[in-house]
Amino acid sequence: MKTVLITGSEGFVGSYLLSALKEDLYKLVPTSHPKLIPKKGEYVPLDILNLEMTQEVIKAHRPDIIFHLAAISSVSRSFRDPPITYSTNVLGTVNLLESARALNSRVRFIYISTCEVYGGGRGLSEEDEVVLKNPYAVSKYAAELACQNYGQLGIDWIILRPFTHTGPGQPDNFVLASIARQIAEMEQDKRPPLIELGNIEAEREFMNVRDVVNAYRLALKKCRAKKIYNISSNRGYSISSVLQIFKKIARKKFEIKVTAERIRKVDIPYLIGDGKRFCRATGWKPKIPIEKTVEDLLNYWRAKI
Repeated sequence: MKTVLITGSEGFVGSYLLSALKEDLYKLVPTSHPKLIPKKGEYVPLDILNLEMTQEVIKAHRPDIIFHLAAISSVSRSFRDPPITYSTNVLGTVNLLESARALNSRVRFIYISTCEVYGGGRGLSEEDEVVLKNPYAVSKYAAELACQNYGQLGIDWIILRPFTHTGPGQPDNFVLASIARQIAEMEQDKRPPLIELGNIEAEREFMNVRDVVNAYRLALKKCRAKKIYNISSNRGYSISSVLQIFKKIARKKFEIKVTAERIRKVDIPYLIGDGKRFCRATGWKPKIPIEKTVEDLLNYWRAKI
């Protein structure tokens, strides 16, 4: 039985991945930052910025596979705090790679990168130019390069570049989760019926997190080492079109106000991928429609507020 260590397993996507992999025949080692360990479940404390602690955890559990999800994953936060973004996403990844290398065994290192490395566009494939427009993208691409460098030292890396995804549990500093929370608050008369947003014509894929996590499961089983794969539905939705779905299911009417203050420093109008390479390798395709994703997100916040 292979041992799979997951970093960031307490996080939004990590929690879904941990649940999904429990269905497979793996020995799972879920790790969590010591300050973020959930009350339920058993987690191994791990601060990836602490090299000594990282080495001890990797040596103690000797994973065959490492799923590296722990990261500063917010573009807006990366602008506010570049140092913590770079240290967590770059140095944290290097600490894991160095600790895995020290095992002197072929460790498969699945690194969850981001579509942000492309800088924007439609039909973006793995062969497209890297265009780094924000600190988050810089940090993730630097970590990709570190993975490739450690490939020369015995690490069988796989880099996954997922396009935008969402679902219940996503923090409300991401756009659809923020909209869902505000609507849930309006429905309970906790805020006026107005949502302030930036560029509502920006297009993203907005895949369901469950589809993306299923892609990660397939990557573990079917993807080739030392390859980069997009996780992409090949289809985008403008924020304004998703707002119309929210309006149909909201229990109260609300207005939208576009404000310049909410537009990002570097606005990316389109970020739509080409996922053919991954689909050919695994047979994966997303199954959950955007309407279901939006409904689940709103119901999550209704229950939480």
